[in-house]
Amino acid sequence: MLSRKLKQLCFPGRAFSYGLNWALAGRGVVVNDKAFQNLTTSELQQKGATIAESLSGLPVYVRGNLLGGSSDISKAQYAKLLKQVTAHLSSIANVFVQDGAVGSSSECDAKVRVISDSPSALLKLSSILWKTPSRAVSHDSCPLTVYVTTSISPGVVNAVGLRAQGDNGFIAADIERSSLILCGKGFSDANGVKEALAALSGPVIIARGGLLLCASSGIIPSVAKLSPGQAAYHFLAGYQNGKFFPAYSKFAYIDALELAKAFMSKLKDHQILSYLVNAEKGETSITGKDLLEMVPSMLAKNFPPFEPKGGELQEKYKSFLLSKFRGIPKGFSF
Repeated sequence: MLSRKLKQLCFPGRAFSYGLNWALAGRGVVVNDKAFQNLTTSELQQKGATIAESLSGLPVYVRGNLLGGSSDISKAQYAKLLKQVTAHLSSIANVFVQDGAVGSSSECDAKVRVISDSPSALLKLSSILWKTPSRAVSHDSCPLTVYVTTSISPGVVNAVGLRAQGDNGFIAADIERSSLILCGKGFSDANGVKEALAALSGPVIIARGGLLLCASSGIIPSVAKLSPGQAAYHFLAGYQNGKFFPAYSKFAYIDALELAKAFMSKLKDHQILSYLVNAEKGETSITGKDLLEMVPSMLAKNFPPFEPKGGELQEKYKSFLLSKFRGIPKGFSF
């Protein structure tokens, strides 16, 4: 039987756990001194975490997709980068581990384990990932691994043959390995991180019966009610910041039209109410927490049907869809 002291050392948040150390070793990281797991915000701040400045536009490299398209980074490049990253994390005194998930449903979400050399990175990433028990991550059949190296040598980028945004770093993901690497200040680019996590988690979520959903932004009302056909139509077109992206993603790892059809079918079969939410207006963005707080009021109010602020938007949708897809179902509507 373990002593009371040893049991305490094995609890989440403590600096030592045989189970955690073995799990990290399985991901290529050998704990040099201490590994702190799932610290609270105040505990991270006690370890020196600060709120990092938000960045945007960092290079995002993605390898692999289900449709066999070209990759932004080769298998050899990613393998070399991963080797250097895990060596770096194995050489520092303390590593910080945070468990979370992409998606709010415990049945079809994608579990994530973040391994970082910086508590500040975890403070930033905790606002992107959903909270989930560490046990759920440890027992998941296909967890995603995020490696964060804020202090790795800039020479690593040149050695691998990738391009960084000055001294800010970059983001690299490998769908086959289910892993994501955030170099330098890559963790500060929330949009880039979300895009990479979407590419990694998409196959997992879809395989578990879930659907990938994102809110849109642009010349649309703050909140508008949609029919299942409208929801599928707008989801398929993906109007965002004045541009169109099929199914709100630049990664072609799924058939966007089939995903939209499945989306409409689920909405109809389960009589799910649908709303289109304008997630961004100028400098203001709606977070996942904000969206959850909106749900009760959305269900209580009788929001009007979708009416865009711009007469040409409907024609833009039609033109885009006709250029990208064939055989759009009649049930789809603007």
